[in-house]
Amino acid sequence: ASVGGKNGVNYGGYKNLVGTFNQPEFVICDHQLLKTLPEKEVLCGLAEVVKHALIKEPALLVFLEQNSAGILDLEQAAIERLVSDSVEIKSAIVSRDETEKGERRLLNFGHTFGHAIEKVNSMTHGEAVSLGMVMASALSVRKGLLTAQEDQRLRNLLKRLQLPSNFASNPQNILDAITKDKKRA
Repeated sequence: ASVGGKNGVNYGGYKNLVGTFNQPEFVICDHQLLKTLPEKEVLCGLAEVVKHALIKEPALLVFLEQNSAGILDLEQAAIERLVSDSVEIKSAIVSRDETEKGERRLLNFGHTFGHAIEKVNSMTHGEAVSLGMVMASALSVRKGLLTAQEDQRLRNLLKRLQLPSNFASNPQNILDAITKDKKRA
């Protein structure tokens, strides 16, 4: 979040309905900090890395697929690659579209569905984004914009990274929450 400079406040039980943009003067990335976090928080961060790979960097996607064990073990070289690539991807996008009028919308992949899932199912942000990407992928398959094989590739990667790829919920509750998401367009 620090790389993008977007600051949001939840309102009325919904994610980031009020917010502003304020770019940081600098960002410190201490990879060792990850080793102090609960495993669930590390996994949540991986959902955002998967998103970055899917929207902009096929080589990062292959790296995630081929190195999932090392990534889950927080091997230094693997984590340095993930953090470096993610910062580069996000900062490049943000520098071209700071206020989310065009290209920056790519960073919302999985988030409209994800925020609704997070609200309805009381999940962490990363878990919900993981499921939101699955829902967006499935919708893309139905619209003919993505192949079933590409959809399955995403699901397989999420499973390898111990992120959720399916869940049970009341669809109407999800739809109701989506109508209040500011990124629903």
